[in-house]
Amino acid sequence: MTTTQLDPVLTPAPVARILPRLAADTRYVLTGLPLGLAAALVCATGLAVGLGLAVLWVGVPLMMFALMQARGFAAAERERIAAVLGHEIPAPAYRGASASTLPARVLAVLADAQTWRDLAHATLRLIPNTLSFSLVASWWAAVVGGLSWVLWGWSLPNGPGDDELPEILGLGDGYLTNVTFYLLLAVPFALTLPAVARWAARFEARFAERLLAGR
Repeated sequence: MTTTQLDPVLTPAPVARILPRLAADTRYVLTGLPLGLAAALVCATGLAVGLGLAVLWVGVPLMMFALMQARGFAAAERERIAAVLGHEIPAPAYRGASASTLPARVLAVLADAQTWRDLAHATLRLIPNTLSFSLVASWWAAVVGGLSWVLWGWSLPNGPGDDELPEILGLGDGYLTNVTFYLLLAVPFALTLPAVARWAARFEARFAERLLAGR
């Protein structure tokens, strides 16, 4: 007679699954805005100045610099969004590397559609970056501020015109009332924070994927 031993399947607790995902989504969204500002400053400004000086040929190197920087920002963003979407983002095959002469390489880069999509992403990414950043930062501020109000609320001014929100709503002006109110206010934000951060991260990543994925 043989016996079969079944190894138990261990399922991570919900908190153990949610917290790493929340941390990753929050990190992706909050770092996206400064990266978007840098990409727009370098790529959009470089292209605009290059176009303005192109008639003197001085602008051509600036245009090439802006386009190549757009490729660099795109490569970095493909790695970032792969962690959010859960799958690798195929890198495109750029033109220009196999050209034999410098003018041919310049023309190949200028004729490469993916390079211009990279530039479009570098220029327009501030739109989803700003929306996602504002949403996630506001949710985190409500959670952290509401849960920690008991630690620092006593230091706020308490003179005429310095009414707290509970007093404005007619709930009273006691310190315990304020603590309870802000704790209860933070609860729905805390419960919905993982979903909000997930949506914001995917919204930003999907925008990038449409422009940066190899075709």
